[in-house]
Amino acid sequence: MTALRSHKYLAGSKGAPCALRIVGVCHDERDTVVPCHVRDRHTGRSIKASDLSVVDGCHRCHEVFDRRASMPSGDLISDEEWTFYALRGLQETLERRREIGLLFVPEPVHREPKPRRRKPPSERARIPQRKAEWPKRELKSRSTFQNKKGI
Repeated sequence: MTALRSHKYLAGSKGAPCALRIVGVCHDERDTVVPCHVRDRHTGRSIKASDLSVVDGCHRCHEVFDRRASMPSGDLISDEEWTFYALRGLQETLERRREIGLLFVPEPVHREPKPRRRKPPSERARIPQRKAEWPKRELKSRSTFQNKKGI
């Protein structure tokens, strides 16, 4: 599969709230929100990630997220923190895109099951009845069996 490229989908970031919201960095400046690409299977060899793999992020969060700027502690964002913000941001961005109509997910159609047709009782096959009874046998317990052997 090839990476999705859609200017209309990317334009959905305009005026959106920051979905990254990196603690100590974000000031939720909606006028600076842009689509931040998250590394995916299309990334590499000078190829940008698919446009489906974007998170709405403000300028400050985008800089920290792409490791061009450091966190308030002075360190670059750790892999664990990056993964947390990426997953949360992707989920919120996808849900927002669906709400504004840029991402369409069809709802399942609920249909009532068709009633099964049955033959009328007169046309149904008869179950044959057993002609003979099972032979009657004497029930033996384990102790009876052991006594006859002389144990």
